[in-house]
Amino acid sequence: MNLQHALILKKALRSNNQQAILEVAYAFNDLGETEIAYGLFRGISEGWEVGFGVDYLAVQQKLNALGANPPLATDGKWGPKSKAALLAFQKTKGLQVDGIPGPKSLAALGIPEAAKVASSTMGHAMPSSSNTDAQAYAIAKKAGAQAGMTEQEIQYVTSVAKGEGGYGNGWGHPSAKALSEAKALGITGYEGVGSNNWGAVQGSGSAGSFPHVDHHANGQAYLGHYKKYATPEEGFLDMAHVILSGGPIRKAVGAQEIKEGIAEGSLRKAVFAQHANGYFELNPESYLSAVVSNYNKILDGVGWPKVLSENGVTPAIAAKIGATTIALWAMAALGVFLFRKQLGIVRAG
Repeated sequence: MNLQHALILKKALRSNNQQAILEVAYAFNDLGETEIAYGLFRGISEGWEVGFGVDYLAVQQKLNALGANPPLATDGKWGPKSKAALLAFQKTKGLQVDGIPGPKSLAALGIPEAAKVASSTMGHAMPSSSNTDAQAYAIAKKAGAQAGMTEQEIQYVTSVAKGEGGYGNGWGHPSAKALSEAKALGITGYEGVGSNNWGAVQGSGSAGSFPHVDHHANGQAYLGHYKKYATPEEGFLDMAHVILSGGPIRKAVGAQEIKEGIAEGSLRKAVFAQHANGYFELNPESYLSAVVSNYNKILDGVGWPKVLSENGVTPAIAAKIGATTIALWAMAALGVFLFRKQLGIVRAG
């Protein structure tokens, strides 16, 4: 950001004019200054302190580890308490005391300035981290267990949710295209921030609804209305219901097929059943690739028990393998592959 841009930004913020700030946000987005645009849009849509698109959850966790008093809620929302804690930290480090988690403050906290991003099917580009995955899995496991979901079902829905919108976090990170379409439809594109909507579920939830850009099958953008939930647990459970229910057309038959695929540990069978149930229009092989990638990323970062794979392992076969002699576990890699192939666990190329 050059000096002229900095002056424009400062003038817009001091104006307290929402429309002026909105226009400046769009201008910065068009100039490629997406982090600044995100901070402005976020401030407008939620009334939070303006930030620059960093991993707020990681900042809160670091400040807590350094003794933030009072301790911060680790919810990823940058409000007055988070800003006050950062101000205190900046004072102790001799940094510019502005309460903004900029590059120097992030470096002092030990947080990379630029977070890796993952794309979603709703046109989001959201920071991805093992912290976010771990938090989402904890929410899903608690809510799913109370609802009687199996571990396989919890993991499957969580993997899909990661790609659909980063467990509801993606609403705060729309792509440049999504922002452009939102502007044309008269919205900011950030209305879904804080909605707890894990899977782009449309309708009205326990906390109402919000407008967001969606697309017809021909690619034409239109204004859809999506559910807002009071808690993230509600968002997860409603997404799970939508995925596992079989859809409005296939109903019980579709529900049985997707649950059977998940029970067999097969991401492929589950995704193809999900496609048949009308959950998504994307090519199922492409969708499968994304789900497998998301599953493995969570596996690597969080270390959840591996109960799913692309082609699947049924609990019965897994138990049978575990009950065989110890010698089977000591077999060479090729021998294990051949053994699994004979059992039908590994598909022939």
